Amino acid sequence: MASTQRTPWAPVSILMTRIPGYELSEVYEDLEETERESIVSELKLILETMRSLPNPWDGRFCSISGGPIRSIRVPNHRIDPYETEREFNEFLLSTASSHSFRSPEEFDSTVATAKKMQDMPHPIVFTHGDFAMHNVLVHDGRVSGFIDWESAGWYPDYWEFTTPLRWAGNPEWRSLLLRLGGSKYERELECELAIRDLTVDSWVM
Repeated sequence: MASTQRTPWAPVSILMTRIPGYELSEVYEDLEETERESIVSELKLILETMRSLPNPWDGRFCSISGGPIRSIRVPNHRIDPYETEREFNEFLLSTASSHSFRSPEEFDSTVATAKKMQDMPHPIVFTHGDFAMHNVLVHDGRVSGFIDWESAGWYPDYWEFTTPLRWAGNPEWRSLLLRLGGSKYERELECELAIRDLTVDSWVM
């Protein structure tokens, strides 16, 4: 059997547990305000607990198994393990292209914005990696669990929030993300939006 530290697609055995509930995106409109507030409190506690877990991989940016991260944000959906945040950031920008920009000046300005991330060191925290309304299950007005953990791993602390905020079209989910902690990462989100614009040609199918 191939090692999951060499490839995120290696054959593995998965123990699955049935979780009661419906996707938050399906039930949010029907929830009472008290239930919504309870869900916000529960999500905060869950995320805080996850982010407090110690990194067992010597501080590397890596998957839960210590190997490559599987992320739809990058070409081939793969981020190799990195020892430093600088290396991690350089990888995220490695496929930057001027193709979608109207002028060299606009491209250079966007690159400069993206590179500001190098001046903002971040703790590495355990992260779900695909924190979206359809991946949060709710049962009887309570959070019953998260699903779709294939992107989970050890990331910079902003990643859990800026990744969904890059595309959050649902204003209610965007508001929840900001309340849950995303409001602390306005500068990082600006950099992330620049990275998105610079690299979109490399991973849009």
